[in-house]
Amino acid sequence: MKLLKSTARPTGTRGDARLTSDNVEAPGQVVSGRSLRSGLFVGVAMLALTGCSVMPEPLTLGDHSKRMDGDMVSLFEAQEPVTGPITLEEAMARAIKYNLDHRLKVMENALASHQLTTANLSMLPDLTARVGYTGRNNHAGSNSVSLTTGSESLTSSSSSDRDLKTADLTLTWNVLDLGMSYVRAKQQADRQLITQERRRKVLQNVIQNVRTSYWNAVSAERLLSKIEPLSVKVSIALENARKAQQGGAEEPLSALRYRRDLLNVLRQLKVLRRELNTAKYGLAALMNLKPGSAFTLAPSNTATKLPVFELDVDRLERLALVHRPELREEDYQNRISHNDVKLAYLDMIPGLSLNTGYNADSNSYAWEQTWFSWGSTVTSNLFKVFTGPQKVDVSNARTDVVNVRRMALSMAVMSQVHVSVAGYNQAISDFKTASELHEVEYDILGKTQSNVQSGNGGARAVIQAELQALLAELRQDMAYAEVRNAVGLLYVTIGADPLPETLQDRKSTRLNSSHITISYAVFCLKKKKQ
Repeated sequence: MKLLKSTARPTGTRGDARLTSDNVEAPGQVVSGRSLRSGLFVGVAMLALTGCSVMPEPLTLGDHSKRMDGDMVSLFEAQEPVTGPITLEEAMARAIKYNLDHRLKVMENALASHQLTTANLSMLPDLTARVGYTGRNNHAGSNSVSLTTGSESLTSSSSSDRDLKTADLTLTWNVLDLGMSYVRAKQQADRQLITQERRRKVLQNVIQNVRTSYWNAVSAERLLSKIEPLSVKVSIALENARKAQQGGAEEPLSALRYRRDLLNVLRQLKVLRRELNTAKYGLAALMNLKPGSAFTLAPSNTATKLPVFELDVDRLERLALVHRPELREEDYQNRISHNDVKLAYLDMIPGLSLNTGYNADSNSYAWEQTWFSWGSTVTSNLFKVFTGPQKVDVSNARTDVVNVRRMALSMAVMSQVHVSVAGYNQAISDFKTASELHEVEYDILGKTQSNVQSGNGGARAVIQAELQALLAELRQDMAYAEVRNAVGLLYVTIGADPLPETLQDRKSTRLNSSHITISYAVFCLKKKKQ
């Protein structure tokens, strides 16, 4: 039985194996050589990976200090200096121009505009240019073998140069990608409009916060000058009462009650001082003034500037539902969701791709070294037959969520209108009560001072009367600030913008401030004509 059959090709043919004792290696030598080469390769690979590894590099204290110095310069550069008492309108203008939250929204809007430009450019076809070079150390020769006889039909030959240079310029246009890019560009346009509405919302909130902080700061600036002398007077009276009690000059229980009243007075004054001292810091932050900057506020007469309106709640509801930034944002989100449904349907359509190009090849054996080519392909992922309907259902569900969220937000907006109207009416009532109480307390102070001068009263009664009069004045100022805030909240609730749509000049803060006082009135007048 033959276990092995030896076959050998005739000598002289290509591929003849010529094995002699000179070129045959022992198996152990072959294994050792391969192991050595493998070890060297692994070692080189490990060294390369070790050299390319990235290690954490924490910033140094100098890096943080450099960042801090740059931020301190950037925070307050290119701002108009404060040259006089700041009015409410100028405070609003400075907040609009320099407030960082508002500036952030402006930059987000600009970014959305650039993204829209990019989305529009994505609808252009692809124009691809390629230039290549390939080379080898010998010719790419080959043989041909007959499939019927198995013998070589040609001698060794080559149809390619050893060095080749190629170039092509191909224009590709995918019809489906064009449609989907168009829908995505419309979505990006809606997203840009959403950033505009968010900017409106931030601007409205900033103006409302400026209004609140301004009137609190006005009250603080006027009353702090009165709190300090009264605090000194209370402290002196408290020390005298303590000495009188220790000396037995006064009945103990009466002296303790008097000291308790004085301590309550002193505590209230300290609380007022702390609250009033922080009022201007909040206003400075909204105007992006450096903390600790010295500035004064324009004097205001609260008694003659009480804003009074005749409010039509039904009309205010309609204005709010039309102009609130949140609801407008949901309208744009609704359009984006509907376009998501279109994209889900388009994604199930087979894609048609058209292409044409100019080609060049330096191969000297080629019949033509330059040529034009064209073609078309239709591609489709068959699994989208199963996944496509699910994507459509998800997009429809997202649209339903947007609609329900808008309805819920509409209900909340209508409730806010009623709350803001009620708050305005309550603020007017509270201000009238505080004003009357202020008049009464100052009349009491005048009577008390007259009695002391005539010898019918003591210093205790004067101190208590002065304190009550000061507290009444503060409550009147706070009530007036609440009225102003309630009016501003009405504007915010109905979505009124604090500025007109366009301004003639944005270079000067004082020039811009002139528009703020009339913008709300212009808005309301426009709505009355409807």
